[in-house]
Amino acid sequence: MSKMKVKRVLSIVLALTMVLGCCGTAFAGSEDAGILDFLPESKPSPEDDLYGYVNFDRLGEVEIPMGYAAWDGFTENDLEISDELNEIVDECVANAGTYEKGTPEQKIADLYLSYVDEDSRNATGIEPLHPYLDAIEQAGTVQEYVEAIASLCGELGFSSLLSFGVGTDLYDSNHYTAYVSQADLGLGKEYLEDESMSPYWDLYKTLITELFVLYGVPEEEAAEKTEAVFALQTQLAGPSLSEEDMYDYSKAYLPMSMDEVAALLPTVDMAPVMEKFQMSGAEQFLVEDQGQLEAIGQTLTEENLPVLKDFSVATLLKDMSSYVGMDYRQAALDYSAAMNGVTPRELPEAAKSAVQADLEWDFAKIYVEKYFPEDSKQEVLDIVNEILDWFAGRIDELDWMGDETKAAAKKKLDTMTVKIGYPDSYDFVSYLDDVEYVSPADGGSLIENQLNLFRASVAYSNSLLGEEVDKTAWGMTPQTVNAYYNPSANEIVFPAGIIRGAFFDPEASRAAHLGGIGAVIGHELTHAFDSSGANFDENGNLNMWWTEEDYANFTALQQDIVDYYDNYEVLDGVTVNGTLTLTENIADLGAMHCVTELCGDDPEALQELFTAWAQVWAMKESQEYFDYLIRLDSHSPNSVRVNAVVSATDAFYTAYDVQEGDGMYVAPEARVGIW
Repeated sequence: MSKMKVKRVLSIVLALTMVLGCCGTAFAGSEDAGILDFLPESKPSPEDDLYGYVNFDRLGEVEIPMGYAAWDGFTENDLEISDELNEIVDECVANAGTYEKGTPEQKIADLYLSYVDEDSRNATGIEPLHPYLDAIEQAGTVQEYVEAIASLCGELGFSSLLSFGVGTDLYDSNHYTAYVSQADLGLGKEYLEDESMSPYWDLYKTLITELFVLYGVPEEEAAEKTEAVFALQTQLAGPSLSEEDMYDYSKAYLPMSMDEVAALLPTVDMAPVMEKFQMSGAEQFLVEDQGQLEAIGQTLTEENLPVLKDFSVATLLKDMSSYVGMDYRQAALDYSAAMNGVTPRELPEAAKSAVQADLEWDFAKIYVEKYFPEDSKQEVLDIVNEILDWFAGRIDELDWMGDETKAAAKKKLDTMTVKIGYPDSYDFVSYLDDVEYVSPADGGSLIENQLNLFRASVAYSNSLLGEEVDKTAWGMTPQTVNAYYNPSANEIVFPAGIIRGAFFDPEASRAAHLGGIGAVIGHELTHAFDSSGANFDENGNLNMWWTEEDYANFTALQQDIVDYYDNYEVLDGVTVNGTLTLTENIADLGAMHCVTELCGDDPEALQELFTAWAQVWAMKESQEYFDYLIRLDSHSPNSVRVNAVVSATDAFYTAYDVQEGDGMYVAPEARVGIW
């Protein structure tokens, strides 16, 4: 998907995301074609495969829900929350027309009705997009083309070749600055440069060709245009940064002046372009990928104008396919199903999920009031404080870090902000209050409702340029099943959605809490001191606070972790990418060291802790989704997050009396970890 400046985009967040990996040892998967569960034929012992031992029975029972590419602990929470939110949708729709204009209930009802009204969607088609499509198509020069795509990005937040946006300044976390983001490469660099992914190339080309045909291009010509667009994206993939490089701040997010950016785009007069981006006041930029931007500048020639226009038209049609006529929607569904191994949901159910996503902050207030117990917030805060205290003590114990760096690390710890459950105020999304949603019965349409949302979100985002950052803002809604560390604010955030289910049961034991929500807390806190987060100081600024010697020691320990995970085979011949997954692996290892020490030496309690941890990461997924995650996800596959982590944790050997020769055994000197 192209990068869209909805809400507070480009805020750099290291998240424990819902898009996760899969496994730890080399199993062929279940007998169901295309479904992977990474379990052996019979239930293993915990000493040989903790992940399989804990999750064997559960994974044998569950099925991947319709519309999902995988099932895991996050999915389970998400489905429960979605059911609760669906009840809200049903109630609002049942009483549609009775609510005052602008209330959350009115918005929910009318937006849902615009999603499911097929006649209205087909009648409206892509007509509201024509001002943007026509501007691109009618561009007679490179300058006119760039101004056309700048208007599209500056008004709606959609990009194709060039994308300018606003986010927190990595070097001055108290203010917003301008960003230059990467181009939309369709499948992305990792797919485009891997010949083994050629079946996915064909799926992508089929989609783009079908979109061109629906747009009115003859089929043979559509296929030719698609090949040219795909070739351009492949060409730009070469000089682009890899997923691993995006975590290296010496390569990514480089500060540049307006003159330096303009020098990389020599065929473009940037003054009118920046007006179209609605960012004419920007003087300094953080450039996400300088090499790619330079390559883009080289493609901006009159000779390339036809393919550039086709590229941007195809990208816009792809990005908007879910909001226009049903033929476009079906093309996108077919592509998603094939790419991810997903069984699409029927329109009414899909519409409910879409409305929950579009109006996430309207649902947030209702969800918190109806479903989140206040007692849980205090219980989780108590665990957070316990883990913060442990981490401070752990810093004191480190033999590879000197006193000067320890003092700076503890200062970062002392100033860390903790957010639990839900925001104290929703002022940071008040700009959404005035977005209008009109039902088809009153002359509205889905695409027009969406354009209203996009315009309001982008206008607000652009208005923040140079302003002070609101550090009370949240990057996730309360109902999100997730957690994150935000280095630019030096904060850890635990939405209400993750304080339930496998992660937190108020009736569970302390040990189970430590293995569930406690490990999540430890994970996010450790992100402040992983290979990426450790580059930010206590104020959230990208700033080296380490001594040279201590950082060299830190780097050496990181390499040990890279090597350890590089040797983990997921499927026959498929191993973990230790460099891509480094930040998350550091966080997992640090979290497990923390919670097991807090748990103590009692084997039964430790077994409860490890069981809770393994249950969180139980996962069954499609082959296609696995192919995607193993190349692009910064998290290790799920059973690696269980088995590799506990094998490197001394307490695991106490809990299960693991001995040399057991499948999970790792020699003490080979047990990696930093924190």
